[in-house]
Amino acid sequence: MTVPIGIKHDGTMCDTCRQQPIIGIRWKCAECTNYDLCTVCYHGDKHHLRHRFYRITTPGSERVLLESRRKSKKITARGIFAGARVVRGVDWQWEDQDGGNGRRGKSDLKCVQDAKGGSFYRDHCPVLGEQNGNRNPGGLQIGDLVNIDLDLEIVQSLQHGHGGWTDGMFETLTTTGTVCGIDEDHDIVVQYPSGNRWTFNPAVLTKANIVRSGDAVQGAEGGISQFQVGDLVQVCYDLERIKLLQRGHGEWAEAMLPVKRLSQLLKKLFETQESGDLNEELVKAAANGDVAKVEDLLKRPDVDVNGQCAGHTAMQAASQNGHVDILKLLLKQNVDVEAEDKDGDRAVHHAAFGDEGAVIEVLHRGSADLNARNKRRQTPLHIAVNKGHLQVVKTLLDFGCHPSLQDSEGDTPLHDAISKKRDDILAVLLEAGADVTITNNNGFNALHHAALRGNP
Repeated sequence: MTVPIGIKHDGTMCDTCRQQPIIGIRWKCAECTNYDLCTVCYHGDKHHLRHRFYRITTPGSERVLLESRRKSKKITARGIFAGARVVRGVDWQWEDQDGGNGRRGKSDLKCVQDAKGGSFYRDHCPVLGEQNGNRNPGGLQIGDLVNIDLDLEIVQSLQHGHGGWTDGMFETLTTTGTVCGIDEDHDIVVQYPSGNRWTFNPAVLTKANIVRSGDAVQGAEGGISQFQVGDLVQVCYDLERIKLLQRGHGEWAEAMLPVKRLSQLLKKLFETQESGDLNEELVKAAANGDVAKVEDLLKRPDVDVNGQCAGHTAMQAASQNGHVDILKLLLKQNVDVEAEDKDGDRAVHHAAFGDEGAVIEVLHRGSADLNARNKRRQTPLHIAVNKGHLQVVKTLLDFGCHPSLQDSEGDTPLHDAISKKRDDILAVLLEAGADVTITNNNGFNALHHAALRGNP
């Protein structure tokens, strides 16, 4: 226990008993935003038992990710508690007189019949003499191969506060990735064969069960490819991207150019497999930048311009992928620019995520709210700062977005820029009048936050 030696976590509060600050070990929920427990409440089964927690022994020490309490063994503490029978110990100094204060380091009492003193999760407690627990979250190290073995809904929940979840991350559910970094928040950065890098809550990842055959790497799903013999495929439109992706995969040869001319034929093949849901086809066409198909679908009386596919509208899909021409078509159809997806993100959030400054300009002219908030209370400016999209940050500020709104954790875009160590974005925000005095839920303003993050 760290309570007797005076360990306290300034700026924290137990969200159950309201102890402030937390004394002793701090237990931080890995699945909820800014939720802490003290030791008594943690071992007293407060909050969701299915949720995993971080153990933070001392302020500034590395946090250790623990298994959920639901899956852990709980034992009863026994010893000198209320109800125990005791006799005078070897260091008793008052002869036959009972009572009085003991002396530090002395054994005034000897237990002859112990009593129960409450229950605790033995395997969740730190080991005496252990330095900082595990050095790496979840035991993962750079170079490890990892899979995601959890259901999508669970992954999305665990990602809150750890980079979030976007539709572009679906590749991670079926593909083995490689750990390429561990950031300052102890989140894991994973690179995939596509070249994409995604940041994950370590609770999401498991080490891959790897079987190597020559140079081919197969993960738990039995292979790195999502394709099967007989599948219809379409070649990427971007020739330069094709050349880049072909590196290490047979390389590029000019003789491969004819495959790009198959696009129209493949398009016809895919059209024969349309779902029949016009709203779904509209969203897919908007996402793919197919202007002709969008125009054709919008002429149909039974299509809903605000209809959804996989929880997203055509407006959101076109915004994230930068298809300005399609946005202009949709805006002429009285589309709802403020429609939200399941995470509360609007088209302008998707544009900020996709680094699409031109889209934000079109949405602004279409009266979109540039200060809109999602379910995590993040504005498009929060999104742009977190993704490191400097030009989008400038565009949003140029069009008058508020530079200092707070998200659900109380962080402003200034806090986020400090966390990401983006001095260039920090300078732009300060020039736009960002308020350095606003404090987040931990009581830190921008200067405190910079000191905490080690960012001078």
